[in-house]
Amino acid sequence: MCVLVGTPLALIALQRLPRWRRPAALACAATLVPALLVWQLYPAAKLPPPTGLRITFLDVGQGDAILLQVPEGAVLVDQGPPEAKVAQQLRGLGVRRLAAVVLTHPQRDHIGGAETVIRRLAVDRVLDPRLAAPSPYERAALAAARERGVEVDETRAGDAFRLGRLRLRVLWPDRAGSPAEDPNRLPIVLLASYGEVDALLTADAETDVTARLLSRSVEILKVAHHGSADPGLASELRELRPALALISCGRGNDYGHPRSSTLAALRASPGLSFYRTDEDGRVTVESDGQRLSVRTAR
Repeated sequence: MCVLVGTPLALIALQRLPRWRRPAALACAATLVPALLVWQLYPAAKLPPPTGLRITFLDVGQGDAILLQVPEGAVLVDQGPPEAKVAQQLRGLGVRRLAAVVLTHPQRDHIGGAETVIRRLAVDRVLDPRLAAPSPYERAALAAARERGVEVDETRAGDAFRLGRLRLRVLWPDRAGSPAEDPNRLPIVLLASYGEVDALLTADAETDVTARLLSRSVEILKVAHHGSADPGLASELRELRPALALISCGRGNDYGHPRSSTLAALRASPGLSFYRTDEDGRVTVESDGQRLSVRTAR
């Protein structure tokens, strides 16, 4: 495996093999030129339609919004806070229709922009955990869905759906919880699979939750809870062995995210490249089901 650094583009060649057997410099050289040509031809926000999997970690400040695109359509996992204007960002990326909008849990920094997205874009369905303590943002999003005739599905662990070659499997939550329970412990956690590439999208579920959900490696890890301190992260990285990790957080946020202990664990993980939206801006990952290429906005 290799990572090309020093430019906005990092190219990672991946196979379902032990790390010591992953392709090295030769694989990078073979794929670098076409990847560079794509990014040079389409340097602005609007990229050509994806030919494989495209995952865009939108820059929404202190929050989450993740766009998954395949040739057959798009899924939006979380919608950031209202001021991030995610609906406007999606239109700027050429997205007009969403096969699914996922509300991972009812907090402002994750679904504050959901109502506007549902009202301004064509949405086929909304996936919602229906926790015991809904927020005003969740109620507004579900009301918008009802008004527009959008299907709303209550989602639990074990649910799955496909969009072309993209498979989304719900790993968590397994219950609605109680009104007193922290919603950060009960978000929708997704495993997105495309060919040989798996991405674990954790929302705010830290390792005390996620450690029990998956016992095999993944290629992409969305670091939970904006990079907050998590004593189990180093152990999770050893278990999952991701090649790429992403932190979605706001520049100069009031929480000190990402925490120094989180950054130290990421830096100590062999073969891992990580990005953070507060420094890198929007992060776009492309895959053909085997290889990954990464572009940052900054």
